[in-house]
Formats: sequence, structure tokens, C-alpha cells
Amino acid sequence: MLLRPALALLATLALFACAPSPSDNGLRQALKEHPDMVLDALGERKSELFGLVVAGQNEYQDAQRQARQAEEFKKPLTPALDPARAFRGPASATTTVVVYSDFLCPYCARGAVTLKEFMERHPDSVRVLFKHYATDDLSKEAALVYEALAVQDPKLAFAFHDAAFAAQQEIEQAGAPAVYALAVKLGANLPRLRRDMRNPELAKRLDDDVAEARSFGIDGTPTFVINGVSVRGAAPIDEFEDVLRRVARSGGEEAPCAACDKKKQ
Repeated sequence: MLLRPALALLATLALFACAPSPSDNGLRQALKEHPDMVLDALGERKSELFGLVVAGQNEYQDAQRQARQAEEFKKPLTPALDPARAFRGPASATTTVVVYSDFLCPYCARGAVTLKEFMERHPDSVRVLFKHYATDDLSKEAALVYEALAVQDPKLAFAFHDAAFAAQQEIEQAGAPAVYALAVKLGANLPRLRRDMRNPELAKRLDDDVAEARSFGIDGTPTFVINGVSVRGAAPIDEFEDVLRRVARSGGEEAPCAACDKKKQ
């Protein structure tokens, strides 16, 4: 959809640059009478044109991201933080990252690696609550296993989290049996796991997670909400750090990374 307007704009700019200063009316008339000439000229520079379109799209998306985050700094998103759920990281953490994710999404697997690095940089000040944006049956099955394991032991649930993302291809190929085999391999009590998975509250939890994400305008995975400000997609760690610094400044607090650096000195 962005290509056609971009082509028209580039064509206009090209004519302005090369033509002997025609009037606006003359330019419009030339475009109407000789569209083939414009297309021919652009066709000779496809790679440059494509590069400009891609650059324009990236600039547009970055502007949209900055505008969205600016609004969220003013009015942060407010995910439910149920203490009965599994949190990873210290309870005293000043920064909470709520993740909306899908165990079978390849971008979510990449995002999980970035989030792990982010937590390793800030071991004393960041905690994570993993939520689900699972929409197909196998993804929901894996999400339900995660929540049932969290009832047994939150550490077991996060071990499953890491292992499931690492074994995405095997799970997609083998289906639900691979999910259960992974849980057993990690030391899960299988009879208890199956019993807990029948708990309607856990199934409702998955539905509530999706509904909450959609209420925030989130329509893709992964999405990370850092103290109310969203980072969407498998973003680089620099974006996480940027949001963290800005959140700390807006709250009148020192960014955890700066505090950690002082301790090392």
C-alpha cells in the first residue's frame, strides 16, 4: 500500500529536478499525458527506489513507535499483577516486565533470549511476569502446561519456558506429546500436572491474558510491557535499555544499570 504513493512522490521529485522548471499545471499535464515515461525512468532504478521505500517505511514505523511510547509514558499500561502467578526475579524489583508471548512464535523465542540478557544485566532490579497470547490449540496446550507447572513450582515453569522456546521445532513437529515429554524431562509430577491442567481457573487465565493484551491494542507477539511502557516485537536490547532509562527518569529514580555500574567501580 505504501509503494504507490511513494512512486508518485518520487516521480514528481524527479521531474522537478530534471525538467526546465515547468509550471505546476504543466507538470500535472505532463504526468497525465506521459505516465509511461515516468514508469520507464523509475524502472531503470528499481533498487534505489526500493531502498527509499523501505527506508520510508522504517522511518514511519519508528515514528509510530515513539509516539505510542510517549503516550504510554504519560499514561502507562496497567497489566494485572496477580501475586499467585509465577514471577521471575526478585520480589523487591523496581521494574516489572510483563510479557505477552506464544511458545510457538519464532519471534517470541528471539525475544526470550533478549529478555534473558536484559535480566542478567539487571539481576536485582528487574522481574518478569510471563503471560500468554496463544491463539492455536498447540500453543494453548503449551501455555496451559506452563501454568500448571507454575502451580507445582515457579522455577519448574520457567525451566519449561526456556526449554520450550529452545525446542520449538520439535514441538511443532511432534505436537502435544513433545510438550508433555519436555515437562517430564524437567522433573514434573505428571499425574499432578494433568490434574492441575483441568483446573478451569488456569484456562480462564489464558483467555484473560489475551483479552488484556487486546485491550492495550496489542495485536502481535512478543510484546513486553516495562513498567507500563510497551516494547513490541523482537526488539534489540537497546530499546529495552532506553525504555528502562526513561521510566527511571520519569519516576525520579536512578536507572538500575547506572546503580549497578557504580557498584562495580
